[in-house]
Amino acid sequence: MTFALDRRTRDDGDCLAAIHPADFFADTLPGLLGAHGPIAAAAYHALSAKPLSLDVAGDVWTLYSSGETIDIARSPLANALVVSLSPTQFTDLAQNQITFNGLLVARSLSFHGGTLEDVSIWDSLWMAILEGWPVVDPKLDFRSLDGDPLDLCRAFSSDDDPAEIAHFLRETGFVLLRGWIDPADVEAISADMDHSLGDYREGDGKSWWADIADGSRVCVRLQEFVERSPTTAAILSGARWERMIRILEGMDALARKPVEGRIIEALFKPVGVVSGPSDLSFHRDCHLGRHSYACARMTVGIAITSASEANGQLRVIAGSHRLAMPVEIAKTAPYLPVVALSTAPGDVTVHLSCTLHDATSPVSAERRVLYTEIPLEPKGGVLVDTSVGHLRERVNDLLRDQDTSRR
Repeated sequence: MTFALDRRTRDDGDCLAAIHPADFFADTLPGLLGAHGPIAAAAYHALSAKPLSLDVAGDVWTLYSSGETIDIARSPLANALVVSLSPTQFTDLAQNQITFNGLLVARSLSFHGGTLEDVSIWDSLWMAILEGWPVVDPKLDFRSLDGDPLDLCRAFSSDDDPAEIAHFLRETGFVLLRGWIDPADVEAISADMDHSLGDYREGDGKSWWADIADGSRVCVRLQEFVERSPTTAAILSGARWERMIRILEGMDALARKPVEGRIIEALFKPVGVVSGPSDLSFHRDCHLGRHSYACARMTVGIAITSASEANGQLRVIAGSHRLAMPVEIAKTAPYLPVVALSTAPGDVTVHLSCTLHDATSPVSAERRVLYTEIPLEPKGGVLVDTSVGHLRERVNDLLRDQDTSRR
C-alpha cells in the first residue's frame, strides 16, 4: 500500500505550555527547514505565495523563499502577508494544536497585506514545514495494486477483494462501498430520525439548525442519535460493520469505540437553506488543528436517502490527503481531481480526515445521511481528542449568532 494511515508525530503529553518565538526561530525552525524546507519552497513558488511575516507581541519574523528552501528574516518585508499572533496563539500554532484556518474559524486571526487565499496557502506551507506534508507534486497519480491507473469513480461491493478496497482508500483518500447496509434498516433509521426530532431544541448543545428560504428554521444535525435508533445501534455493533472496519484498516489498526453517546450523528440536508451550518464548502476534518495528533482517521457516511446532483452529494478531492492543497484553492481552482459520490440508500462512503471534501446543496429533494468517525488505535490505550472539538461547536454558535442578527 502506498500510504500509511498513521500520520501521528505528536503527543499531548509532550506539548509545552509556552514556546517562545525567539527560541523557536533560532533553535527549532532551522532543523525543520533542513528536513522540509525544499518541500515548502516548491509549493511557495508553484502557488506564488507571498512572504509571511509573523508578528508575535511586536516581535516580527518573516518566512520567504528565494531558492530551494524557506529563508528566515528578522524583519518584515514590504510585500508580506502579516499575521499578528498572541504568545498563546503562537505556542498552539507551533505545536499544531491550532492552524491558521482554525484561528480564522474562531474569528481570532488578525492579518493584513494579503487575502484569505494567501492565508490559506500559508496554512498549507506551515504544515509542510512542521510535518513534511507536500503541497504540490506534478507527478502524483493513482495506481492499483497491479500498477494500473485507478478508476476514481469505482464503487466496491462486499464481494470485492478486501486488499483492493484498502488500497483504493489509501491511494485516493476515499472509497465508496455500494449496498453495504440493508435497505430495510435504512428505512427504519429514516423513521427514527423523524421520531427523534421532538427530543431536540435549538441551543441544546446536541443539534444544529438552519434557516430555509420559506422562512422556517429547521434542525439539520442530531447528536446522540444512536440512543434513539435501535437499528443504528445494531448496525454499529454487528458483524457486517466489524468486517467493514477490518477491511478498511488493512495493515493499520483502527479503534472500536463504544456504541453510545455521540458515536454517530444524523444529518438532514433540506432544500433551500439560506443560512446556517448545513452544506459546507471544501474542508478537511483536521483543518482546524491537531492533524499530527490524530490523523488519519476515517469519516464513514451511511446514505439514508439517495445522493446526486439533484439532492446534493458528497464530493472529495482525490489525493488531497497526500498533498496539502490549500482550502481556498480547492474552492476555486483545484489542481487534483474532484470526484462526486452518487449514492443509493444503504451505500457507505469513507473519507480520510486529511481528505478535502464538501457537500453540494440539494436542489429538488432532501438528503439524509449518518456520519461516524473511526479513529486510529490509540497509543498508550487512551483515545485522544481527534479534532479541535470546541471550535467545531463554535462554528454553529457563530453561524447561529450571525443568523439571529439578520432576523
